[in-house]
Amino acid sequence: KDWIEKLGRNFFPTVHKHLEGPDAREILPWLKLSAEMDPKRVGTYVTASYWLRTRLKKPGEAEQFLREGLRANPDSHEILLELGRVYFYDKKDPRVGRNIWEMALKKWHQQDQAGEKPDPHVQEQILGELVRADAQSGDLKLLLADLQELEKISPSKESIEKYIQEVKSKLAH
Repeated sequence: KDWIEKLGRNFFPTVHKHLEGPDAREILPWLKLSAEMDPKRVGTYVTASYWLRTRLKKPGEAEQFLREGLRANPDSHEILLELGRVYFYDKKDPRVGRNIWEMALKKWHQQDQAGEKPDPHVQEQILGELVRADAQSGDLKLLLADLQELEKISPSKESIEKYIQEVKSKLAH
């Protein structure tokens, strides 16, 4: 139909390869280009952060990229979820990570109340991270409250209910 399609007919994939180690770096320029072309595409920032944080072990660059994403998308609960992970898992700062996740949950609820239909799976992830942070800090009251919120939306209600009963038992002693 056009010159791009004609050119594309000359290139065929011959190998399937997963990006590992130093090869993972190859995806980053494309993700940065994607963010420049469409700064409102939240998934680009989250994906780039994942690669920077987990594959390339560069949490500082992941944080910087996520903050660029937040400037373009200040109400993004998805970007805040990932930013909380940078602090909790990579920078080993659970207090800041938890605070960011609380902000993410607040943004999720605001979008839900505005009728924007945010992804319920993201809400479940945020609450799961809050539960993990609460358990690590030993704050049983916060843990109980977050577990009760998670139980309302989780498909694993039985295991969460069991965990709730364990926490209630510890609180009673």
